[in-house]
Amino acid sequence: MSAADAAGLKAGKDYPGVGVGAFVFDDRGRVLLVKRSSTSRVAPGTWARPGGAVEHGESCEAALIRELREETGLDIVEPQLLDVSSQISSSSHWVSIGYIAQLAPGCAAESAVNREPAKHDELGFFDLEDLPTPLADFTAPALESLREKRRRPADAP
Repeated sequence: MSAADAAGLKAGKDYPGVGVGAFVFDDRGRVLLVKRSSTSRVAPGTWARPGGAVEHGESCEAALIRELREETGLDIVEPQLLDVSSQISSSSHWVSIGYIAQLAPGCAAESAVNREPAKHDELGFFDLEDLPTPLADFTAPALESLREKRRRPADAP
């Protein structure tokens, strides 16, 4: 237990939290998105990349792998850094580290399952040119970073 946890402090509320998320691609080039629960405190009912909070003592990459497995049952390989952004509101402050990743060999997109129905209403793989709406307001800048990175062939996933 961290000192902040022991003191009853909450990441993202009492001090900046660190979160990770990824645009995960399947073998057909489709990207995984999750629809945030209609009861979510942040961006309810919107589509976003899956991810979550980095726990004390955990690397960002380990947190990403854990969160994707917890939320979707999927395994990823070789996450590549995409972007770092801040999400600051009157009630929270998060630093978000975004990645691009591929499904692990032998891990099929069809095996994705919404393992956290209290957090997400649904999930799916989508063509980048045909994404569901509405997107979370913090997803649009991340998508622009993704599209910019993909325009540079040497950096494309």
